Formats: sequence, structure tokens, C-alpha cells
Amino acid sequence: MKKIKKRNELSIFEEFRLKKPTNARSSKDYPREHSLHKLNLFCEKNKDNIPISFWKKKNIKIIQVDGFGQPILSGDKNYKKVLPKESSLKRYNSKILVTINKYKIPVSWWTKDKNGKLIQLNIKEKDGGVEFNIKSWLRNEAINAVGLEIRTMKKKAYEYSKKELMNMIEAEENKIIKKGGMKAVRIAALSAIGLPFLGFL
Repeated sequence: MKKIKKRNELSIFEEFRLKKPTNARSSKDYPREHSLHKLNLFCEKNKDNIPISFWKKKNIKIIQVDGFGQPILSGDKNYKKVLPKESSLKRYNSKILVTINKYKIPVSWWTKDKNGKLIQLNIKEKDGGVEFNIKSWLRNEAINAVGLEIRTMKKKAYEYSKKELMNMIEAEENKIIKKGGMKAVRIAALSAIGLPFLGFL
């Protein structure tokens, strides 16, 4: 009979958490805070006080932009054919910070997590961008639920094989998505890094 290795639950579940690659940016590559600039955006809000569109002043005109301050073109699904009255727009205090080049054009977008660490937002998923943070949040929530379920049954994580645990975690991820929909998942995950508005766009 094969002997069961009694491992700590935290170390077991750590193997299932999504991790940024080892070649991810090191702290020395992060911009200095004094070099970051705020996005000067305005927003249009719905009756629930949730931003539904973003705008930026360019010379004397207002143009529609996304939550990162980038222009929205006519082919975009969020494009508004009718411009709102400028007086109806509210100044939006965005948590997104940007670095700019010599032409004052944004080149990278950042926010701070709960620990005050800078997270770059405009990088590919494999490097830890916005979508990575959403998937990582979903995985962590599923792991927490599976861990609770195992403890409720008065069992231990080491009594399950790696494949069984992975199946349980994936099933729990599907439950979370099914319960509130992917939009709710995005909002909850982005709220964790202070960017819930991106989930509504």
C-alpha cells in the first residue's frame, strides 16, 4: 500500500495558484513614482453612479476614450454617436497612473495593489496584466472554496491526488462564473486592485 505523504494544506494548494513567470519584471524595472502621471479623465455615470463612458479634453473638444485614456473609434462597441453635454460629465479620479514619452503620449499604465506595489496593466497575460489578475483572483477564490469543503468533510488535502484537487478547483471556478457571470467575476477581481470600473466596460 502506498504511503500518503502528509503535507501542509497551504503548500499543497500553492502548487495550483497561478504564478507570474520567473522572467517577470523585477522591482528595479518599475518606474519611480515621481515619474508617473494621473489620467485627467471625465466620465458619464448611470443612475447607480457607475461610470459608463469616459472622456478627455483635447484642445477645446471632448473626445471619447476608454478607462486607460485611449481614444475610442467609431467601430468600437462602446462608441457613442451622440456626445454628452460637457456640463453633465464628472471628473473621474482614476487609480491608473501612466508613464509618458517626450511627446507626452502614455506608454505604460500602472496601478497599486493593496500593499502599495505597482502593477503594470498594459502587458500580455503571460506577464501578469489585467486578464492574468482576473484569472488569478478566480483561481484563488476556487482554492479557498475547495479548502473549506475539504475541512467541512473533516478530511485533509493530502488525501486527494493532484488530479482530483485540480478537478475540484476547476469545478469550483465554473460554479463561481455560473453564479454571477463572467462580468461579476471581472468586477470582483478588478475591485481587488482598485479598478472595478473596467469590469463595466
